[in-house]
Amino acid sequence: MGRTRSRIFVALFALGLIGAACDSGSESSAAPSTTAAATTTSVPATSAPPPTAPPPGVDRLVVVEPDGNVVTMSPDGSDVVALTDDAATTGYFQPIWSPDASSVAVSRIDGSGFSIVRYDLASGDSSAVATEANAFYVYWSPDGSQLGYLSTGNAGMGLSLVSFDDDKVAGEVDLGQPFYFDWSPAGDKLATLIGEQRFDVRDAAADAAPAEIATPGSFQNPVWTDSGLFYVRSEAGTDEIVLGEPEGDVAVLALALAPLIMTAPKSGARLAVQATGTVEGVEASLQAVPTLPMNRLVVVDVASGDITQVTDSPAAAYFWDPTGEKLLVLGQNRETRRLRWSVWANGELTQLTEFLPSRIWADTYLPFFGQYALSTTMWAPDGSAFAFPGLIGERGGIYVQDIGGGDPVFVAEGNWVLWSPR
Repeated sequence: MGRTRSRIFVALFALGLIGAACDSGSESSAAPSTTAAATTTSVPATSAPPPTAPPPGVDRLVVVEPDGNVVTMSPDGSDVVALTDDAATTGYFQPIWSPDASSVAVSRIDGSGFSIVRYDLASGDSSAVATEANAFYVYWSPDGSQLGYLSTGNAGMGLSLVSFDDDKVAGEVDLGQPFYFDWSPAGDKLATLIGEQRFDVRDAAADAAPAEIATPGSFQNPVWTDSGLFYVRSEAGTDEIVLGEPEGDVAVLALALAPLIMTAPKSGARLAVQATGTVEGVEASLQAVPTLPMNRLVVVDVASGDITQVTDSPAAAYFWDPTGEKLLVLGQNRETRRLRWSVWANGELTQLTEFLPSRIWADTYLPFFGQYALSTTMWAPDGSAFAFPGLIGERGGIYVQDIGGGDPVFVAEGNWVLWSPR
């Protein structure tokens, strides 16, 4: 993962999937990836919910406002709690919920340099860990004990770990570009992919020795689920989508003739995948090990091996809901040149709403949605709705869409939103 678009996203863009992004208010931008002197600071949050309030991270949105400050709020836009109030002089980038929704972590740049700040929502306390360079992607471990972050420093792009138990950077894991990674379900190991160069598994610790798993094929990110690790390996010039344990047997699920992006629910029972390119594939029904159809989103049932086609045209992004039963699909209405949300459930794809994305979301989130699908969610915890930033009509901001239908509801000004995982 990096600041340059992956060849997979370039292919999507060439197919005309990503329309013009909108500017919904004055948007904060990512801090530049330059180095700075390391300092460790602790800053107080500007406010905290009252002691009698419900658990502060349950069923809430985290939003970056147009001025760059970070807040949390109820899904209807009420009960706004400010985490920051100094965005005029300090840059904040991509806040992300902890797995238990008790904290929010956000990348920060100020006069002292770069850091990752954790805001404890119950106490209102916050702490900062200095980083060498801007952390442009942050991903909590499943148990919330560590953060993995990607940055570009003097030595190049790489993955480092942060421990908030002692408020320090635990150390560097590896260097390379483009860099993608996932945690094991227990949080004790990391699967790391550096382009089509290396695919490794190692202990989730700085300087842990990597074990090469396979020669990687052309895919964006590994997906580690309760059922095992999904990845693409190159065997005798053929890309195989496989599922298995890192050091055990694997099952070959399908073949791919082009770069692909995969997402899976936590259970690993199903896999959503799309191969994007110009070479026509072979119909899935004609082979024991099928080749994925090109430029169509499909869902693979891992137990049966059945492949179900979800879309008749390329999808720009796709995200499983927390139950693993519904798939949020982003496509395009070519006539209106707008992106369009749909939900696939029970074998049917239901169209919902059209919009133009915020520029920050389109530039930093969509090109790498497979990686973000591992660490973030736009879905409500019960899978009944989702939130997104965009322009609908003349109004840009944060919207919430009920999957039962109806118009999306405007809830706040802003250009970035994530729903809490619980």
